[in-house]
Amino acid sequence: MEKVAVLLGMYLVVPALLMFLQARWPAVQKVGVILLAYAVGIVLSLTGFSRSADAETAQRLVVLKAVLQNVCVPLGIPLLLFSSDFKQWRRRWKQVAVAFAVGIVAVMAAVTASYYLFRGQGIPELEKAAALMVGFYTGGTPNVASLKMALQPSAETFLLVNSFEIVITFVLLAFLIGGGYKLVRRWLPYAEPSSAVTAAPVNLRETLVARRAVARAGKVEDYRFMFRKPMLKGWLCALGLAVLIAVVAVAVSLLFPLDYRVVAIVLTITTLSIAASFSERVRRLPKSFELGMYFILVFSTVIASDFNVEHLGTVADKLFYFIAAVLGLSLVLHFLLAKLCRVEADTFTISMTALIFSPPFVPTVAGAMKNRACMLTGIVVGLLGYALGNYLGIGWYMLIS
Repeated sequence: MEKVAVLLGMYLVVPALLMFLQARWPAVQKVGVILLAYAVGIVLSLTGFSRSADAETAQRLVVLKAVLQNVCVPLGIPLLLFSSDFKQWRRRWKQVAVAFAVGIVAVMAAVTASYYLFRGQGIPELEKAAALMVGFYTGGTPNVASLKMALQPSAETFLLVNSFEIVITFVLLAFLIGGGYKLVRRWLPYAEPSSAVTAAPVNLRETLVARRAVARAGKVEDYRFMFRKPMLKGWLCALGLAVLIAVVAVAVSLLFPLDYRVVAIVLTITTLSIAASFSERVRRLPKSFELGMYFILVFSTVIASDFNVEHLGTVADKLFYFIAAVLGLSLVLHFLLAKLCRVEADTFTISMTALIFSPPFVPTVAGAMKNRACMLTGIVVGLLGYALGNYLGIGWYMLIS
């Protein structure tokens, strides 16, 4: 019982500590709290601390992990979506729609083609791994956490997909920040950043809205002041609304057959959370996104601590090649579609960044390109990915399986 209590404390405290460190140390921010949460969980697993030889304790640990996973995802999804201001982007809708559409088509086509290419290679749970990749490249870790809850892949499959995806996309991120965007500017139509700025909003009200959006864009995952007392009331309001949405989703799921209830819960939560985000009072709840990330970090630590290296087998390398194929094909298709639709070079780069890496990386890449004006498009493409990633991942899996 003591081990269960200590492990529960670690699951709840470590994510908060990581958030605190990211707010204070730039090095932690560069590595990313998601990656560090996975690392902590894997250390707990490799040291054996997350398991027990005693049958009764082992069963309690299984229950603890299941409860935390089943609580964190339904609460995390609404909190992440509450602050999304979808109405704000209506004046840029054409530009955003084209950038988002070509990216989504490229990802879905790449996942499908790679799935059929590797289907006979003996990779366990390939359908679920492919659906997770849809979530990764349309919304990121929050969507993948939701898909994990809905599709129930094994801990080994889930962690391998996460680990390999991080390794492969890190190379792409380093390439972009190191100057890769300059190659894109040679091959796609390119407008100088100054031109992009003058083409931005022309009336005063729209200009102010755009500036506020850019300011917020640079502060995605801003964990400063998270632990101050004035934030507590906002936290409780956001958390209470998230709990209410989760309860309603569970009630709605009872209308569906047993096999589809978890899927119904995830999709209902997503839909209600998007609807709630259209309320300005909900959007203004302080640090709701960061609070949602806390639950995702708890989930990440728990799932990583369930990792068992003995179950890897000899197919891990094939899964790595599958994920590399998905990324490679999606990039090629995304570029070709962008060329066909005459998407501007920096718009292509920033929308690709938002879909593959998620919105928190948009300011980093935009800064490297010295074009902050494109952040608006990148942020909304990423937010749309957050909103639609669950539908796309679950829909793809149901069609294939």
